[in-house]
Amino acid sequence: MIDTGYTEVGFALILMALAIVLARWQKIGVGKDLIVGTIRSFVQLVAIGYALEFIFGLENLFAILGTLTIMTLVGSYTAASWSKKIPNSWAISFIAIFLGTLVTLGLMLAIGIIRAKAQYIIPLGGMIVGNSMNCAALVLERLHSDISGNRSAIETALSLGKTWREASAVYFTKAVKAGMMQMLNFFKVVGLVQLPGAMTGMILAGASPLKAVLIQVIVGYMLTAAVTITGLIAAHLAIRQMFSPADQLKI
Repeated sequence: MIDTGYTEVGFALILMALAIVLARWQKIGVGKDLIVGTIRSFVQLVAIGYALEFIFGLENLFAILGTLTIMTLVGSYTAASWSKKIPNSWAISFIAIFLGTLVTLGLMLAIGIIRAKAQYIIPLGGMIVGNSMNCAALVLERLHSDISGNRSAIETALSLGKTWREASAVYFTKAVKAGMMQMLNFFKVVGLVQLPGAMTGMILAGASPLKAVLIQVIVGYMLTAAVTITGLIAAHLAIRQMFSPADQLKI
């Protein structure tokens, strides 16, 4: 296992300094974001590290559910912030992420892939919420962009007698695909181009590479199911908000 401590983290700051210098040199405009992100990520991760040690020690169901709820609330707010023009975008994001997480974790617990312990549920739940958040954000942003950009075509289809669902079907499909793109690319390059985080972490911790691979396969399938559920629910709920009960485009 790699020997890590605050000293090693300090040395790793050289890498962030390199990224900041390069960004400023090329005038990318993200130097400030990188500096704030460096400090913010360190504070947040150290804080959650202490919090998780406390929660793991409790092994309390309410503490576990509370942690997952907070993750979902923050993830929903972040996803919704990308598409504020969609009515009720926060509620849509929350429902989609919550159901994607609930179904996926519930099935894994029901069939015995993981045990009902904080050290399994919270890290895996965090991975699910994080990936579902990205999916929901992409779906909402793409859906709003495509529908608002193709308003004339949609209104023409509606005037010819098509329902709101028929008029928006192609944009629904594109939005869900956009939300799933990260996982679709993952399956194409995993093991060839990329060694995923869960697998890499286990290998660095001293686990057998084969065991790490099997765990990563399970994690990959888990995230794909969660992202698919989240993307479909987010798209269904969001697209309905864009049309009135009389099948008129509202945005």
